[in-house]
Amino acid sequence: MRSKQKKYIQSEQSVLNQLLGRDAVFDIVSDVIIAHDFKAVRHQVIYQAISDLAMSDKPYDVVMVADLLTERGQLNETCCPESYFAVLGMLPGIMFSSLRSHAQLIKGRSLRRQSIAQLRFGIQKLEDGDRQTIDINNEVMSAIGNLESSDIVSDQARVGEMMGSMIERIAAAKDGVTNFIHTGFPELDYLMMIEPGNLVIVAARPSMGKTAKVMNWLSYIAKYREGEAVFFSVEMVATQVMDRLASAEADINLTSIRKGDLSADEWGRLQRFISEQDNMRLTVVEKKELTISDIRTRLNKIKRETSGKISAIGIDYLQIMGGLDGQYKIDNIGVVTRTLKTLGQEFDCPIFLLSQLSREVEKRPNKRPIMSDLRDSGTLEQDADIILMIYRNDYYEQKDKGGSAKLDGMADIILIKNRNGPTGTIRLAFEGKYSRFVNEKPITNNLDVIPNYRGS
Repeated sequence: MRSKQKKYIQSEQSVLNQLLGRDAVFDIVSDVIIAHDFKAVRHQVIYQAISDLAMSDKPYDVVMVADLLTERGQLNETCCPESYFAVLGMLPGIMFSSLRSHAQLIKGRSLRRQSIAQLRFGIQKLEDGDRQTIDINNEVMSAIGNLESSDIVSDQARVGEMMGSMIERIAAAKDGVTNFIHTGFPELDYLMMIEPGNLVIVAARPSMGKTAKVMNWLSYIAKYREGEAVFFSVEMVATQVMDRLASAEADINLTSIRKGDLSADEWGRLQRFISEQDNMRLTVVEKKELTISDIRTRLNKIKRETSGKISAIGIDYLQIMGGLDGQYKIDNIGVVTRTLKTLGQEFDCPIFLLSQLSREVEKRPNKRPIMSDLRDSGTLEQDADIILMIYRNDYYEQKDKGGSAKLDGMADIILIKNRNGPTGTIRLAFEGKYSRFVNEKPITNNLDVIPNYRGS
């Protein structure tokens, strides 16, 4: 028994050692454990100090934590000796990737201790014999049930309980109040009907505009939906993402932004975009070798530092995320997509995951993509709620005819899988020079060049 207790204390020490020795790791465990979950009192006060410093956006190294404990009168032999930090520092390290698992072990032990305490309380009350047995039993079972429900999201509901909310949704939809997420493209929105927690895969060959499509969605959601939208860029640096965003939002040619050659009108539109940036709750994360652990950590941190809610997540793109190379690539992709679905449900928001299509598309006379063109399509097809593909005939016309083709600037958004409703194809205009898709029809009949869809 004593060896087991020692093992659990070592787990607590290992977690604290990792937190004290690394920057920005608190958010990996912040949604799993609280100070009360630690068994040792000295561990409780150390973790509470780490938590308070992190919540104030301050570093939580040994010096900062010890200083805060001194202020609180807790750095002493009774509560937490100063020498104890040296003890923590000499412990063998645990793998960074297993930190969350150790935190979950601490949480599990905490729930067990609290359950034992409630049962002992019940035994004591039963032995006192001054209350009805059934009342004590109900009280104890209710207390234990509350412990479990505080750690587990409810995943069951009776049909009768769900009926009322269904009627309300139908009535609201009839009155024009939709319960799905709008992205700024009404015809496409009413086909996809994206819901919080959906994993939406946007697939295309290079240069089709998949990054532009997801950025268009995120910028709209960032302006009109509660919470912070987050775009994880594995391929492009943050400055490139910002250039594209400004181009799309301010109607400025992307090339002009990169050259710094803006007209007076373009400078005016850029100034308006800058002045309105507070209304765009969008965070760009530039991270090479991005892993699921990185995503969860950063989302928890952004959630804590901003509005307390994540509205949407974009990841560009799947095949170059970290840990997906080698012999077990397909299995690892399956782990990633299943975990992303869990993350979408955890943060109650859609996840837009970009994916490359196979080169086999280029070998066919008809280059319109189909489901089997998805690279590693088995796991993606199984886990995704929505899969859409982007096809621009203009791109291939120009390529095949050496730049002499007449262009209409249109793109087919092919909804090839949809758990929320029907599949189908929606045509949108693609304005490559502005790095965006738009709903409008062209304002000119001259198709020698790609027309301006928004105009003035």
